[in-house]
Amino acid sequence: MNNRQNFSNFIDLAALMGRPEFDSSLLFYLNTWVQSKHFSILRVKDNIPALLLCDRQHDRPNVAWHCGQSYVKRYHLYDDLYQNLATQNIEQHQTTTGQLCADEIIFSPYRQEIYEKNGLIQRLCGLYRDDDNSPILFNLYRHKEQGFYSDHEIENFERIIPALVKLIQGHLALQEKSQQKDLKQQLFKYQPLLTSQEVEVCSRILKGMSYIGIAADLNLKESTIKTYRNRAFEKLGINFKNQLFALFL
Repeated sequence: MNNRQNFSNFIDLAALMGRPEFDSSLLFYLNTWVQSKHFSILRVKDNIPALLLCDRQHDRPNVAWHCGQSYVKRYHLYDDLYQNLATQNIEQHQTTTGQLCADEIIFSPYRQEIYEKNGLIQRLCGLYRDDDNSPILFNLYRHKEQGFYSDHEIENFERIIPALVKLIQGHLALQEKSQQKDLKQQLFKYQPLLTSQEVEVCSRILKGMSYIGIAADLNLKESTIKTYRNRAFEKLGINFKNQLFALFL
C-alpha cells in the first residue's frame, strides 16, 4: 500500500476520534501496517492500572475485555515488558516501544491466563506519559493462527507509534469531555437548582478527582471547592461522596 493510502487511513481514523467507532475501527486501519486482532490501552496512575479501551476483531469479542480486566486486577506487577518500558527515561509525550513473546513470560499464571488461554503468542507495546506523567500503554497482540509479527511489521509499529499516540490522546480527551458533559447534564436534570460551579465540582468528584486537584483545575481555593460541594450535597439530599457515586454512576 502506498504512502498516500497510508496517510488517508490516518485521516479517516482521526475523523473518528471521540466517537464509539474509533475503538472498533482502530485495528482495521492499523492492519495497513501491522496485523492484529486484539488491542488494549491502559493508564497506570500511582502504580494502579486502569483499562481505558480495548477491542478484538472477529470471534469472541469479549476476550479483549476479559484479558484487560485480568491484567489490571492480578498480573500488572508481573509484566516485565511494562516494567522495562516504564523505567526508561523518556519525556512527557515521547514514546518508546518493546515486544514480548508469550514463552518469555516467567510468571506462569500470568502467561497461562492472558496468553495461553486465549491463543496469544506475541505482544507489541508502545508507551508514553500523559500530562500527569502517568504511563499510557498501547498493546497489540498476535494470535497463534497469525504467526509471529514480521520484522517489517515491528518496524512499521515503531515508526507509526508517535502519530498513533497523538490520535489516541485526542480520542481519549474527546471521550472524557463527552463523559464530563453527560455527567453535568445528569446533575442538572436531577437537581435544576444546582449552580454551574456546584455542577463543575460534583462532576469532577464523580471523575475521582481529589479536592486539591479540583481546586487546581478550577483555579479556586480548596476551601471554596468544599463550600460548593457542601451546597451541592445539601440540594441533592446527600451527605457523603459515596452517595453521590450511587446516584450517578
